[in-house]
Amino acid sequence: MTEVIEQANKRVGDFFGGRKSAPDILVCLSDDCYRRIGGGRERGIAVLDRSVMLSPRGVDPVIASHELSHVELHARLKGADVPQWFDEGLAVLVSDDPRYLAPTGDRCLLDSRQPLPATLDDWLRAASADARLYAKAACQVSRWAGTSGGKEAVRTLIERLATGQAFPDIQMPAAG
Repeated sequence: MTEVIEQANKRVGDFFGGRKSAPDILVCLSDDCYRRIGGGRERGIAVLDRSVMLSPRGVDPVIASHELSHVELHARLKGADVPQWFDEGLAVLVSDDPRYLAPTGDRCLLDSRQPLPATLDDWLRAASADARLYAKAACQVSRWAGTSGGKEAVRTLIERLATGQAFPDIQMPAAG
């Protein structure tokens, strides 16, 4: 379990160029434990920018780094908002989740140029109805990052948002 958290912390730190967050991490090794701390059917959840809760199915570097990415992003944003699709797509990219990203090249498994849910409530509603939503968000974030300068472009965007700039209208590049 410690190795899983170390691997997840490394993925997040490598992507963001270090860590600004230091969340509490609650790991449950039984479903009963996870229900008792407020978890549901998900593998893990980030609680604001303060903690991460992992279910028994989430004790994995991919899931742990996905949730830690949410916490790191929000710690860096200093209260600024990003659309939920960007937050989720970035977490997929940081965690390198093979369920939603191809291993190399154009990482998109599912191309989508349609608008994606911007609020948390809209995201949760849409994601429960469309299991492909994470892949769609990952595609948009991955392509934007790939044509804009990679990790450095993401870090620069986050810094600009933290100083009060508005989230840009990210134009999706054509498939590679």
